[in-house]
Amino acid sequence: MSIVGSVLAVLAFLLAWPVPALLSRFRGDPISEVILWQAVGLSGGLSLIGTALAFAVAPASNSLPEGLWQLARGQSHAQLTVFAWIFLIIAVALIGRLLGCLALTFYSARRTRIRHDEILHLLSEPSATYSDTRIITTDEAVAYCLPQGPRKGTAVLSTGLLEVLSEDERTAVIGHERAHLDFRHDVLVIPFAAWHRALPFFSATAIGLNSVNGLIELMADDQTREQVDPAILAQAVRAAADISPDHRSELSAQRIDRLSRPLSPARVPVRVTSTLIALGLLLVPSLLLFAPVASAF
Repeated sequence: MSIVGSVLAVLAFLLAWPVPALLSRFRGDPISEVILWQAVGLSGGLSLIGTALAFAVAPASNSLPEGLWQLARGQSHAQLTVFAWIFLIIAVALIGRLLGCLALTFYSARRTRIRHDEILHLLSEPSATYSDTRIITTDEAVAYCLPQGPRKGTAVLSTGLLEVLSEDERTAVIGHERAHLDFRHDVLVIPFAAWHRALPFFSATAIGLNSVNGLIELMADDQTREQVDPAILAQAVRAAADISPDHRSELSAQRIDRLSRPLSPARVPVRVTSTLIALGLLLVPSLLLFAPVASAF
């Protein structure tokens, strides 16, 4: 199990820095990228926890399930060294922190949505033109969605943005926000926010959270182009950038570029390939953790 722990430690290191750094530079199908990010997060967590558990049970067993079963039955406590106890405590602490941060992030997100919805109803007015949409009076370019309220949620736009958009562009922007709500992108982001909250000292968690926040915008764009002309949505993104510095970002430029050309016909094969790679990333630590050492090597 010491060899297994060493291999898992190397894998955890690779998934904590070089792999996320390379993945953040990848520009392809956003769904494929999100799949890969999910695999990196899960595989990295398994590798990190597995490293500690493998070193904890190394002196007493040939596989992790066997070692944990012996510990649960009290058969190998006396054989554990001081270092083994330290690794066991680290593993338990990591599991508790990851699960605790996940629960806390879900709770915080729900509480924030409820509070935001209450404030929004005080500071905005329902749109007379668009259903499930509220209007904020401000010169800033504001467009977002709140997964709280009628049906799946509420789209929120500012008067400043509405003034510079045509009717078709307004419809496209609202369609983009509706895509976020329909596919519950807020739930998709929560595990990455919890991952970052639990392990903020790993650059992978920050890179992953920032990347997924950007990728869901591209995913919403791709969904919206099925109902509206993508060139119109690109014009709306450009108009928002013209009146608000917050929208003059690399992400806005990337969105405009993608909306200005057809989607790549290779995106389906890319998704299949990404899914296979993701399964491989999950399979490696799983085999190392649960297969007997003799059969794993």
